[in-house]
Amino acid sequence: MKSTITHLLTGLALITAASAKTIPNNAAADLVLGQVNFTTGGLSAVTASSCNQATAVTMDPISGKLFVAQRDSNRILRFANAAALQNGAPAEAVFGQPNFTTATLNPVANLKVGPSALFFDRFKRLWVADATNHRVLMFSAADVRDSESHPDKVFGQPDFTTTSPGLSATKMSSPTGLWVDKDDRLWVTEQTNQRILRFDSVSNNPAVNSAADGVIGQPDFTTNSHGSSQNALSTPSSVTVSASGQLYVADLSNNRVLRFDNAASSSGLVNASAVLGQANFTANSSGTSATQFNNPAGVFITPDDSLWVTDYGNNRLLRFNNASPKPNGPAADGLLGQPDFTTKTPGTTSQKLNTPFYAAFVDAKGSLWTADYVNNRVLRFSPDATPPLLAVTPPAKVIKKPVVTIKGTATDTYGISKVKYRIGKGPFKLATGTTAWRFKVKLKKGKNVITIIATDVDGISSPSKTIRITRK
Repeated sequence: MKSTITHLLTGLALITAASAKTIPNNAAADLVLGQVNFTTGGLSAVTASSCNQATAVTMDPISGKLFVAQRDSNRILRFANAAALQNGAPAEAVFGQPNFTTATLNPVANLKVGPSALFFDRFKRLWVADATNHRVLMFSAADVRDSESHPDKVFGQPDFTTTSPGLSATKMSSPTGLWVDKDDRLWVTEQTNQRILRFDSVSNNPAVNSAADGVIGQPDFTTNSHGSSQNALSTPSSVTVSASGQLYVADLSNNRVLRFDNAASSSGLVNASAVLGQANFTANSSGTSATQFNNPAGVFITPDDSLWVTDYGNNRLLRFNNASPKPNGPAADGLLGQPDFTTKTPGTTSQKLNTPFYAAFVDAKGSLWTADYVNNRVLRFSPDATPPLLAVTPPAKVIKKPVVTIKGTATDTYGISKVKYRIGKGPFKLATGTTAWRFKVKLKKGKNVITIIATDVDGISSPSKTIRITRK
């Protein structure tokens, strides 16, 4: 027990520590799974190394093993420790199929899933939103289980072989998103029933025929109307819960993301606390800008309160820093998959996406993983870890004048934000310019020590340069 608790706390600490790292806008992916390189993306065969129409990705933060959902192949692939993976690496295990070359949908004997979303919780349980079979499955010890493992729990159906949709507290219809929060609550989005279900204390829940404890987006468990008001939903696709308990929902057909600040203690027609992607709670138009979405399909919140939104129709992912206090209609702080906030063309490169699906995932190192659906691949975008290069045009080491101009250059793949300098132990001051910079300093008699540092747009600083000048 002590070892398990230690591993859980270690995993949470790793995620929290790493989450503040920044992935630059329009960054290039540094790893691809499902394809051998970043320029191939056609339909894949069903093999151990293919990601045929991948929909979601998640990871065990302790072992680093990666799980990829492939809805149209009716399976989940598990890859070995992500840190050791190379482009096009094969999976080590498959869930939902008897082998790596079968892709049929057949729920008999607990097998075959049509997965839309995945979540790996702190108890090493893999949760699967099995949309095609109108249920949620749970696999315990998923990091070490063999291929063709049977799930341990099912929600939304009375048994492991029933797959009919329904509208009640015990039935589901097209669940496409899920999350297990720190208080052991399971949250499920149902696209067809236009609602979010909440199951409390899922570790102690027998699951079979289990009734949900709460509902968001509907007045009760037998209504499934859709709308675009402050307490309504239209094709909710994904859900995520912050460390402080705030619930975020990708409300796909309304082209918005809703935030609920008190969802855990509420049920029924609960008013959202804020909306992203729209200026207010009644608008639902799509668009391509830093303040708009076009069918947002996925949401993921990091421990440092950065919200990532999979903007399906715009072929991009948007990042909102410090999401919890944001008012209605804020602008995104970052993006991946497009060069700017007005472009939405799909592509097959290390910097482009083609219909990213239900959910992205940020790992313990701060890298973002996303399922690039039409390109049949999974991409990893890592934080910027390369410091800028700083060059100084060397001035004379001995001068007579009291004032000297020092200049040079600074370069970085993603841009330079500032160059600063100081004389001796004095305060730092800003130089004029960034990639080409200069400043004037007044020298004292004798020896002068000048320190120069460049910082890139992601806050990474260069090694300092020290200039020593003697004034006679």
